[in-house]
Amino acid sequence: MRTLTSVAALAVAGLMLTACASGADEPAADAASGDAPVTEFEAKDPLTLGYSVYDLQNPYWQSYAAGVEAGAEAAGVDVTVVDQKSDQQQQVSGSLDLVNQGISGLIVTPVQPSALPATIDAAHGAKIPVVIADIGTAGDYDAYIQSNNVEGGALAADYVIEQLGDVPGPHKVGVIELHAGSVVGEERVAEFVSTIEAHENFEIVSSLDGNDTVDGGFAAAQDMLSANPDLEVIYAANDDSAMGAHRAMETAGKSVADGFILIGFDGADGALDLIEQGLMSASVAQDPYGQGMKAVETVLALLDGTVEYDDEASKTIFFPVEMVTAENLDDFRESRAAQD
Repeated sequence: MRTLTSVAALAVAGLMLTACASGADEPAADAASGDAPVTEFEAKDPLTLGYSVYDLQNPYWQSYAAGVEAGAEAAGVDVTVVDQKSDQQQQVSGSLDLVNQGISGLIVTPVQPSALPATIDAAHGAKIPVVIADIGTAGDYDAYIQSNNVEGGALAADYVIEQLGDVPGPHKVGVIELHAGSVVGEERVAEFVSTIEAHENFEIVSSLDGNDTVDGGFAAAQDMLSANPDLEVIYAANDDSAMGAHRAMETAGKSVADGFILIGFDGADGALDLIEQGLMSASVAQDPYGQGMKAVETVLALLDGTVEYDDEASKTIFFPVEMVTAENLDDFRESRAAQD
């Protein structure tokens, strides 16, 4: 029977921490060099996994934890999920406690990636593989699972080109970035920008930091709309910023109904509601539940010695994203409801 350890409530509607949406402040660390000793992992009996989760007040991590539990159930193994409540010190001690409980595999969504090495060293000392689930990495981890942010940036750009590429331009585009240093934010923006700039019918006229928040997105969009009244597109690297941009559009008299394109990134409920209401064009959706299941699959593969990476150098496994628009919104919601 699976075990869930959590003091925090699992349902705090509307609260979205910026960790998953905004991404890591640190680049993924290089995987261990070929000269480093290879850790031999041990599947103990009974086989139990541990998940040290960022914060279960966040709906994103609630879904991730549900995916971890579902993956464990499907594999016929136990899992203990421990809520670290956005506290770095608590996560270090909580993760070490999981190691000391005799788990066979550890999944960590780090509050601060810089705190990971001590946890990983302790786990490896107990022959336990460590899978980093989103946010960012440091230390000699064994696998890193993250959304394919580069693919997401390309999907957003392709959508814009599909809508306006054949309409005489040039069309002015604004970009709302994540906070400075966010690696995943840089990936989402860079691929969008390079794809758009390769098309002569578009011009990126503004790229501003939205600080990952609704208010930050509002301020950034307000500035770019004021400087560029003929702006036609805003791409925001997370949904909170896109929702703030929608407020700024309303203030400026711009609307999706009149042909303005507003795209976010995450697939958050608030953004999906705006898409349903015709107030937002699209969102690049992540799948935390699916990633949670993949994390369990990856831990078990490490124990079996059969893990495969999309990027060997960084031990990274990319999880696909998808574009959600009004046309496929119902199907997308049905697929996510089936995960509950």
